[in-house]
Amino acid sequence: MTQPIRVPSAAPVQGRGGRLSRRDLLRRGQHAAPAGVQDEILQLVNRTTQGFTEAAYAEASTLGYDGWIEFQLDHLNIPDAELDAILASLPTLTMTGAQLFQNYGPGSNQVVPVQQLRAAALIRSTLSRRQLFERMVEFWTDHFNILQGQSLATRLLKTVDDREVIRTHALGSFPEMVHASAKSGAMIDYLDTFANVVGSPNENYSRELMELHTFGVDGPYNEQDVQELARCFTGWRFRRNAAVWGEFLFAAPFHDFGEKNLLGTTIPAGGGVTDAETVIDLLVMHTATATFVSRKMINWVLGYDPPQALVDQTAAVYLSTSGDIKEMLRFILRRNHVMAGVPWDKRKHKRPFAYLVGLIRQTQPTIGNIQALAQQLNLMGQIPFNWGPPDGYPDTIEAWGAAVLPRWTLASRLLDNQLPQVVVTNATLQTLMKGIPSTQWATRINEFMAGGALTPSEVADVQAYVDAGTPSGALVREAIALVASSPSYQYY
Repeated sequence: MTQPIRVPSAAPVQGRGGRLSRRDLLRRGQHAAPAGVQDEILQLVNRTTQGFTEAAYAEASTLGYDGWIEFQLDHLNIPDAELDAILASLPTLTMTGAQLFQNYGPGSNQVVPVQQLRAAALIRSTLSRRQLFERMVEFWTDHFNILQGQSLATRLLKTVDDREVIRTHALGSFPEMVHASAKSGAMIDYLDTFANVVGSPNENYSRELMELHTFGVDGPYNEQDVQELARCFTGWRFRRNAAVWGEFLFAAPFHDFGEKNLLGTTIPAGGGVTDAETVIDLLVMHTATATFVSRKMINWVLGYDPPQALVDQTAAVYLSTSGDIKEMLRFILRRNHVMAGVPWDKRKHKRPFAYLVGLIRQTQPTIGNIQALAQQLNLMGQIPFNWGPPDGYPDTIEAWGAAVLPRWTLASRLLDNQLPQVVVTNATLQTLMKGIPSTQWATRINEFMAGGALTPSEVADVQAYVDAGTPSGALVREAIALVASSPSYQYY
């Protein structure tokens, strides 16, 4: 396992002769108005990728607005051979629960599948051409959150859950994803469904199924509904014999076969495993679920606090298509919705994962140690699959907006090649800068880092920093780090 990286307590670019530091730039830009908001392709790329790149922008421009959306939604037909070759070096990603148990069960190094799944999340988000798919995988991973390190079962079976629940259904059917999640060995262990038995029901999963996965916290249910739903899930287990370890099991001796009444519906006695399956069908096609999921998806894709009319219209798409995620995204990503989302006065704030992945996508380092990047995410508070509560990592500016110092530190260490085996080469910088004179460096960096979205004052401040120094490779690196520390770069 990679040893933790000790990061300096502060990493501002030091001013020379009155040059601005990152803290100066941040303060000067705190109240800057959003820039670059009229470019619909830029807005689309920002909302359908894991970080702006000039290559993605060029491809979207060539395909056209609607063509890019359809290209990204047809993710299974996007060739991704380079990514597939890299992922082949992470063998746990394709293992069954039984194989994971055999190779990494009690007495073995259980950290290996944990590290490999985290590495895969970073690699996929950074390199995959299926960018909208990866963006939705991140969204659903939080929606159906599982703390990977909670137990032996979650350490091993979250890999299966990621593959067979999240990635299988991320651009498919929401109802099918809920059914798959309910039978996931990792979820059964994480929310204690395995401890749910007749006569002593455990309500953890039934509560979160309604509060977080379907209805939402303000949904139309009460405590009795939670209790009755828990009775429906009694006897749900996963198999623990080595040959089929982790597979779903309905253990009839532990099931409550009595009649249940919840949400105005009677579940007849004697139903067995179909008790819970019937209620899931009821939950996923309820208007409350359509509204809750639609609002959350719009928040994720477009921006905070969407208009109620847009939520209602998206919910109508959900209900008319039986929860078809692709159809919902087609509607959410319409031009008028994407461009109308910009003036909501709250640009989306990049979470630490988005910040790091975007920075990697734009600076294109050679990475020989993916765990060094995972450690940076740990320092910033958002390492994949490590959020304890069942609600998933928050997607709000309030949760992440104040923690700027770790970002400055990351930008400095990355551009200074201080992360083990993560190297931004001089050749890469020369290619990115295109040989332009130093008098235009800030403008060029703004282009490949943010699609030109920094404010004019931010660009001017970075250029002033450059102009006060002697042009060199080190100065280019400092200027890029300064852009990565600017206020506008924290948003999209």
